[in-house]
Amino acid sequence: MKILVIACTLLVAHSIRSTVNIKLEYTFRVGDQFVITQATKQTMMQSVMGMAQPGVNTYTGVMSLKVFSLTNTGAKLEAKFLALKNRSQTILGDITMDSDGPNNSTGNRAFKAITQKTFFVIIDTNGKVRDIENSENLWTGISALGMDSDEEMKLRESLGQWLNKNALISNVEQAMVYYDGKKVSPGDTWISRSQFPMDFPIQIDNTWNLTTLDGSTAMVKAQGTYTTTDREKVLTLPNGMKTKVDFTGKQQLESSVDTKTGWPISLRIDAKLNGKMTMLAGGFLPQDMEMPTIIETGTTYTYDRK
Repeated sequence: MKILVIACTLLVAHSIRSTVNIKLEYTFRVGDQFVITQATKQTMMQSVMGMAQPGVNTYTGVMSLKVFSLTNTGAKLEAKFLALKNRSQTILGDITMDSDGPNNSTGNRAFKAITQKTFFVIIDTNGKVRDIENSENLWTGISALGMDSDEEMKLRESLGQWLNKNALISNVEQAMVYYDGKKVSPGDTWISRSQFPMDFPIQIDNTWNLTTLDGSTAMVKAQGTYTTTDREKVLTLPNGMKTKVDFTGKQQLESSVDTKTGWPISLRIDAKLNGKMTMLAGGFLPQDMEMPTIIETGTTYTYDRK
């Protein structure tokens, strides 16, 4: 009889644990502030006329998000880039832009001009970014850098890949776990669709999964699929060259989140893209050149609540 009672007790306890569920969503209070630090390393292997050409791009960025006001569906966040650094190493050269670097390069001065400029993120409680406001403020210091018109045009084209409204939406969303607004238990899944960071015409379809729930902390994972939505879109690279892209691929995401606020504690994304880049004729290229390309990216985010 004692064994039977213990067995029944364990069965009841297991039943209670298995039905525990929670509604994951972001909570916003005016004045709350988060500082998000991003570190990305991207390796690219391209075949140029049959020869393998490696490239490495590293990016670090610090962004402040402060709850400015509440909306019917979420909040309006006051956003600022606090620091930016990007280093691109390819066969075309080594290009570094650093907001904390010396003023002896246009790239450093451009990143300095972008930091501390306020724009606004309109976000829902599920983590979906509805809109970006005042993004033109990020450009106000560029014209004061003293560049000639051609140099300024190339810089604007290059920076525009990640400073235009759509790219900013994608970049902020990538740092946010997406929720579907329903109560979930460990093992439950939901789906989302977003765009590739920067202004690449690539769509990401994610299947999310609540893997564990332990008091005030939950572990969320996602499996994502990349598809190219516009193979004719022309992009401008940091070196001023123009290209079209055609990629497919996969990504894996893992994040620990605070169940009380919905905000991530840490987040890791690993992605791999396969396809081709078509470099368009111009400059030293007399004609278009197709380059089979593999891109592998690892990104981590950390979150500091102020």
